[in-house]
Amino acid sequence: MPSRTASSPRIAVLADSDTRWKWGALTADRIQPDSRLDGYLLRGRATPTVRQLDEVGARADALREIRGADFLDLMTPGPGHGGARSADAAPYDVVVLACVGGAVQAMLHGLARTWQGAGRRPVVVTGYVGVVYEKLADGLLLRHGADVVLANSRHDADRFRGVYRGVGADDGSVVECALPFLGGAPYRGRPGPRTVVFAAQPSVPESRADRAYLLGRAVAHARQHPGREVLIKLRSRPGEHTTHIEELPYQKLAAKVPGGLPANCRLVYGNMGEVLDRTDLMVTVSSTAALEALHRGIPTAVLTDLGIREALGNHHFLGSGCLASWDELDAGARPVADPQWLARQGLPGTAADGTYEHAFDAA
Repeated sequence: MPSRTASSPRIAVLADSDTRWKWGALTADRIQPDSRLDGYLLRGRATPTVRQLDEVGARADALREIRGADFLDLMTPGPGHGGARSADAAPYDVVVLACVGGAVQAMLHGLARTWQGAGRRPVVVTGYVGVVYEKLADGLLLRHGADVVLANSRHDADRFRGVYRGVGADDGSVVECALPFLGGAPYRGRPGPRTVVFAAQPSVPESRADRAYLLGRAVAHARQHPGREVLIKLRSRPGEHTTHIEELPYQKLAAKVPGGLPANCRLVYGNMGEVLDRTDLMVTVSSTAALEALHRGIPTAVLTDLGIREALGNHHFLGSGCLASWDELDAGARPVADPQWLARQGLPGTAADGTYEHAFDAA
């Protein structure tokens, strides 16, 4: 990690959930590695627990919960830290808003008032944690007004600029980068998928029947292939909250599986990167974990069992070569991603060829 001094740039990250804190903190590190990073967790329904923060693993020089109004008070121009700043300067060089769209808009309005007349103010950065598959216009227009709106791929950058131009708004804030938490060793391949990971999502699908079906198919896959380990990767433990509300946690559904989970099928938690280190086949409906797996070259299946629908988010993977059903996976299918689709998503073998290291240069 680069050394930091009293004159190092200062970055504040405001986040409202565990995944957004992960995105915001790692984005700040990629934008300015030698910065002092102060983290603020917006107090609310999804404020992350200590366990969730440990699992994320993102670094911060200081981290605490805060109300939105108190965060704005902190941003008020003043003498600064150590007297190094002028009286009309805000206390940070960069502010990263890693929040849901409505909270970003509220902060943009609040910061505009807080910094009105200031001689110098921070650069405001925002963006998205993963795949943008719904409410594209809504989310982007709520984020307009930030100095930098990060797009995680060329595909997203083109779409974002199109929305802003379409309403007559300035699109100069859109900057192409990548997801900041991609990484890990490239997948070298093994004779057969020894470890199959089903990446569960808190709100996709929503119904009990659909969630029970997906869990049941994962369990059936484990029973059909006793030589494989099938891991159900969960985002949170009971009582914890994430970006999306989980009404029907898989833990409760797993407890009702007839005969219980087989010995080679279990629920797991932990950092996704560490889980991917042992993954031979990633299976999901539309989780961002699919992009993390594809970045490494891990065979990835985006499930079609429930259809291909915007509400599921798997329509984002049309043309990817990754769409598959549990029936196909049971029969031995291992999807091969389309190189052109990967390139559009900013995933052209970046784990191995070094281009990912420069993904944030423009930002």
